[in-house]
Amino acid sequence: MSLPEIIQRSVKPLSSDTLLEEIYPEDYPDNQGYIPIVDDGKFTGFLPLVDIEIEKEVNQTVGQCALEKVEQQVSESQHVFQIMLLFQKAGLDILPVVGEDEAYEGFVKKENVFNWLSETFAFQSEGGVIVLAIAAIDYSLSEISRLIESNQGKIIGVVVESDPFTHQRLLVHLKINQTDLSRIIATLERFEYQILEVHHESNSTSLDQERLDQLLKYLGI
Repeated sequence: MSLPEIIQRSVKPLSSDTLLEEIYPEDYPDNQGYIPIVDDGKFTGFLPLVDIEIEKEVNQTVGQCALEKVEQQVSESQHVFQIMLLFQKAGLDILPVVGEDEAYEGFVKKENVFNWLSETFAFQSEGGVIVLAIAAIDYSLSEISRLIESNQGKIIGVVVESDPFTHQRLLVHLKINQTDLSRIIATLERFEYQILEVHHESNSTSLDQERLDQLLKYLGI
């Protein structure tokens, strides 16, 4: 699954010979942040817009500035998951897009990728979200799915990322087709899964009442 529809092609790249005094940040969108620099059709780097006024001197060129160099480059044919990995490696919210001949084609922003993901995958479907922290060596989606399905739930979306603080742990984002995840949460906790976040509509009041009714029935009251 590629992302040709969100590649930004409308922002005209600059060259290393462009004078800083010819660049006006107000000509770019507020969320632009960076201007692509292209020489002889090849991507050279990104010029941070915030640096222009600070570094601007008479006759100073873009090539004399400290450009944001990016080793990771995106291809139009790459899958969205590969592109997200490139963003993680680059540590930057913007990446260049190049063709098969390495010619500059445009750029893609992480924000736009996330928005595209939310519209394309199951994230807009009704349900709740659980984020688990799991040691990489212990990660088993089949086991997690088994526990969730034991509570009549289904995983309709999953995103796995490395914990930014330790590469030995994974953060597993699960989209589940239930708006109330109380039972699933209880099951996961019983099996000692570490739950970092929960986003759902809890029916805890009715669940507590159900538990009370079961207890009274057990006691014969």
